[in-house]
Amino acid sequence: MLRKFALKRLTASDLTFFEWHFRNHNAGNQKAINLNADVFVDQLYPGLPGLALSKSGRLPIDLYLYGPGLEQEHNLQRKIIKFGSYKNWRLDGEFIYDPPANPARFHVLKPSDLALFEFVGEVEPHTVKSFFISQATTEDKTLYANLSERLGARGMISMLYREIEARIRQATPDERHPIFELLLESDLEDAAKAGPAGLTRLYKRRSGRRLSKVELAQALRRVEELGQVGEEFVNSYLEGLKSQGKISNFQWESQDNAVSPYDFWYEQGGRKFLLDVKATSGGFERSIHISLPELQTMQDSGEPYHVYRVYEVEDGKAKLRISVEMRTIAKAILKILLSLPNGVSSDGVSVSPLILDCGAEIALAMPDPVEAQ
Repeated sequence: MLRKFALKRLTASDLTFFEWHFRNHNAGNQKAINLNADVFVDQLYPGLPGLALSKSGRLPIDLYLYGPGLEQEHNLQRKIIKFGSYKNWRLDGEFIYDPPANPARFHVLKPSDLALFEFVGEVEPHTVKSFFISQATTEDKTLYANLSERLGARGMISMLYREIEARIRQATPDERHPIFELLLESDLEDAAKAGPAGLTRLYKRRSGRRLSKVELAQALRRVEELGQVGEEFVNSYLEGLKSQGKISNFQWESQDNAVSPYDFWYEQGGRKFLLDVKATSGGFERSIHISLPELQTMQDSGEPYHVYRVYEVEDGKAKLRISVEMRTIAKAILKILLSLPNGVSSDGVSVSPLILDCGAEIALAMPDPVEAQ
């Protein structure tokens, strides 16, 4: 499942997609939301024009609407349509009526409000999640300010998932806000590793469908796969250091010993260093999880121990920042864990990478398979 995102500032003609606005405001006869071709096609779906010809310019979609404010999921079947020589595409299919349970739901929307779209589908979109963010709604105010700043004077832009996640976290909306539906991926990643923040958000989650044990197990498998990919990036990075003579030797320890409290060791200047890889597809600031054995090794090992934070893993590229030596941090955490009441124990902790005083960002890229031979 490939997710693509776009942020749009709504115009008066866009709002005619909603039946109430069409009937009550003289904003033309469009009855649809424009999807700017320079973003929707040129950046997100460049192969769409040719594909759409075989479908008479009509792409059926499963449409989910969220907001404004705390309004939850509203699911409809609609279409994305290309009208002849008209350059833009349109989210269309028929009016959006206010649901019976809230007959004034969309009335608060006005020009310059925002719509954040998630398009699901690699070659063409088959599902669209749309989050309507109103400047006049109290629960939307921080989100509106943050995302409006990002959009600036442009009508529509594409965005990366990690940027959306960071901006939502910065805006700190009400925990009941449906925008957290977009962060399900990162919450599942956190929860799969028993991270308290992700688990808490999943427990409190009101929007969307329920989560099954199978979905949580699948998330755990994705986390394990991501961990393996992160280690592959670091292995390639260390191979490069060795070939440049910057380290004398290294070993991928976790490949041979799955329960090792560190992933790699390397030698430099006659000294041995230990390191553990913490990988995520999201941003640097996403919490990492440090197990009790890792903490104990950080504190007690005679060798320096560093965390290698691999983040923004995507399409053979990633970024890396390396923590300071972890002994002092581990000692402080273990002091707290060892002071827990008798009969109470913890098997690890969640830690913000922001407190680890990491070094400068390093760009990583997996070598081309042909070049690696």
